[in-house]
Amino acid sequence: MQKQSNLLWVEKYRPKKIEDVTGNDEAKALFLEWLKNKKHTRKAVLLYGPPGVGKTTLVMATAREFNFSVIEMNASDTRSEKAINAVAKPATSYTSLDNFSGAAKTGGNVLFLDEVDGIAGNEDRGGVNAILKIVEESLVPVIMAANDPDIEKLRPLKKVCLLVRFHQVRIPLIIALLQKICVLEHVKAEFEALERIAQNSRGDVRSAINDLQSLSEENHSLTLQDTMMLSSRNKDISMDDTLRGFFSAQSIADTSRLLSYSSVDYDDFLLSVADNLPKRYLDATELAKAFDHVSKADVFRGRIGTENWHLLKYFFNALAEASAVNPASYKPFTFITPPIRIMTLFWTKGKRTMLDAICDKIGAQCHVSHQIAREQYVPYIRLILQKKPKSPLAAWFKFTPEEVDFLVKMGRF
Repeated sequence: MQKQSNLLWVEKYRPKKIEDVTGNDEAKALFLEWLKNKKHTRKAVLLYGPPGVGKTTLVMATAREFNFSVIEMNASDTRSEKAINAVAKPATSYTSLDNFSGAAKTGGNVLFLDEVDGIAGNEDRGGVNAILKIVEESLVPVIMAANDPDIEKLRPLKKVCLLVRFHQVRIPLIIALLQKICVLEHVKAEFEALERIAQNSRGDVRSAINDLQSLSEENHSLTLQDTMMLSSRNKDISMDDTLRGFFSAQSIADTSRLLSYSSVDYDDFLLSVADNLPKRYLDATELAKAFDHVSKADVFRGRIGTENWHLLKYFFNALAEASAVNPASYKPFTFITPPIRIMTLFWTKGKRTMLDAICDKIGAQCHVSHQIAREQYVPYIRLILQKKPKSPLAAWFKFTPEEVDFLVKMGRF
């Protein structure tokens, strides 16, 4: 048996009780309400949120309090229909859900499918359908966990699950937990050092505890200087993940925190938000309010430019207000991405290249700038060529047949 002193602290101090799980009190309450309810409107539950926020920890702590066995399939398990049935069917066939509605020490099993968003590829063929059938026939609680619940392949599972969202754990709660561990491990730590570890974790409790152990275990002391070697957590959020978090946010604080963590291009993100607002808010009044906030964010983005970054918080706040016009009305939808404007530029690149070449030839012959050639010369040359494609004017400007054809057929430019 491994000595307690050699354990990783993240395992040594893993919560044994539900109340000891750090943060996400609303998620914990919703999960327990589902587990204890005799009349289940949903026979399964899906816990979702970023890594390290307590999804698996809550399941294991709950198992200890209710004294039931967890039959777990994690990301390393093959997710084929055959493999799922081999493990899950025996585990879900004997104990009624009602056994988990009373006091502790009721016994029994619970099936826990961790990282279900990892189901993919040929070897997982039939995995989702197998899980759906298990949920339908199960006599015990079926609990699932995922980092990203909005991927297409999980849509059937979400219809049969109660969705419980976990957020990144707040920095003050992580600091308090680290202080508690320091006392138990007899580590003398500066508050600023713990604060830096917590901020660097970006809401991931597991990574914060691991950093604390790696920096302080040897000397049982920790200073701010010791934390300078910490590299920033690689938790950059993609455009899709940022949009998903933005539109599903339940409060302005949630959105502000998300935007501060994400490294997406602010201009591209602003365009994407504007493109997707009509899909998020179907009510005209709510949509108008959201666009008003986005317009204010656009104003602040313009004022920020490349230097006035002290105004960034106002940009974030305006966007956050747009995301929280009516949190209760959120329903998952397919995002328009990349921004329509960028896609338009991509698909019209050939046309713009052709027009640039034409303007260069006009500028060279008429000794005018590219802009004047485009705005003042092209409209008239276009009209002339539309009436007489073989006009000597085309030869004088040295237009190719393709350029003449482009000018004759072009619409807006």
